[in-house]
Amino acid sequence: MSISTLAPARYTSSHVDAAASARQLPLPLSWEVSPGVPAVPPVPRHLHLVGTPESRNTEATGAHLPAVEWVARMARAVAEVGSGERPSGQLTRWVERDQLRLLAARGAAVARHPSSRARVALGSKPRALQQVRSIRLCPISTGIVETSAVLVGAERARAVAMRFEFTSERWLLTAFSLG
Repeated sequence: MSISTLAPARYTSSHVDAAASARQLPLPLSWEVSPGVPAVPPVPRHLHLVGTPESRNTEATGAHLPAVEWVARMARAVAEVGSGERPSGQLTRWVERDQLRLLAARGAAVARHPSSRARVALGSKPRALQQVRSIRLCPISTGIVETSAVLVGAERARAVAMRFEFTSERWLLTAFSLG
């Protein structure tokens, strides 16, 4: 039997060959860098993997992380200081001095802005960030965690990114960015 007897007359062998070559073929699960050299080397016999992949990741990045609730409170406090709604002195224990100075300067600049003065003159209450919508923790290395938070208020949502370092038996905010 030939292909011409199986296929309808409108398909020729060239159409069948083109359709077959257009299909994607499965890729091999293992490959070699060069003949005889596998791309992923075998695990040496004297080394043994211990635990699950998740437990190995937490050991490499530091087993202790700041509590999500504490990071949420810090995100809200940093946003309130940055918008001039909270005094910066309340964060002296948890924020590095240079970063606290930058945060206080930002809050003072917001308070001096004409839109803030007009709001105070009209007697309206300050923009309160009502709730923390989401928190993300990203361990960088032992004792260093980068976090992000989304805060939602009555007027708008804003993002807060913070970097914490574990020093002197506490987490210290060493960098921040307010969106």
